[in-house]
Amino acid sequence: MRIWCQLPISMPRSSYEIYYGLLEKDYELIKRADTEVLIKDVPTGLQDPELVSYFGLRQANDREILKNMLQAERQGFDAVAGACFSDGAIRAAGSLMNIPVVGPGETSMYLARMMGVRFAIITSDPPPETEHYIDALNMRSSVISNRPVRSLTLDSSAFLGCLAGNYGPAVENFKEVAQGCMEDGAEVLIAGCGLLSPMLTLSNTKGMDGVPVIDPMQVALKFAEMMVDFKAAGMPVISRKGLFSRPNEEGILKAAKSLGLV
Repeated sequence: MRIWCQLPISMPRSSYEIYYGLLEKDYELIKRADTEVLIKDVPTGLQDPELVSYFGLRQANDREILKNMLQAERQGFDAVAGACFSDGAIRAAGSLMNIPVVGPGETSMYLARMMGVRFAIITSDPPPETEHYIDALNMRSSVISNRPVRSLTLDSSAFLGCLAGNYGPAVENFKEVAQGCMEDGAEVLIAGCGLLSPMLTLSNTKGMDGVPVIDPMQVALKFAEMMVDFKAAGMPVISRKGLFSRPNEEGILKAAKSLGLV
């Protein structure tokens, strides 16, 4: 099967080769032998990752993510797996395509709730709506009550510098923040950042004192594979009633053209 893995911003491989390599190694540890993974950026999206933290710009960028993901089905991909914990445009894309579209944030939180009673999310620099996303997914009762979303204290330049191969500072800082989460009752930890989680996995930081550490990039990929299997077996992969109802193909194409999505 072929899975389109969607990055959140404009990240051409020529400029981000180190990160593409890191993410590919992360996927290689978990994917099936017959799964082909292609990492896609958003050519027309934001170029500065720090700007994604601003709600208005994030909404504008989500439209560009949607436009990009809609190409996946036309190009013959079997599924889309998001490669950003914030799940930008994931639900919109899933409602418009016939292939599975999976977000790492949503699936990781569902998995965490299965693995333990309370979880916490640790990331490099969480956008303000991460807390709102917890509520949107009806997960408030499943997170720790005190600051369920926490940031690394490592400054951004030092954190990004870890991508070059020395993951130590990011890993150690994660463990420091994680200790506080566990003291506040976290039974599962989610590394809620597509830059951070592969560094932890490749450093074999998969758990602490019996508390699992979830890598959302791997989770999204495995869920995408599973949903492709469901679809191949003739099982529906999304509801077409209520929120995710959709017009016929002609209506979708007409609307997409008028909105500049194709």
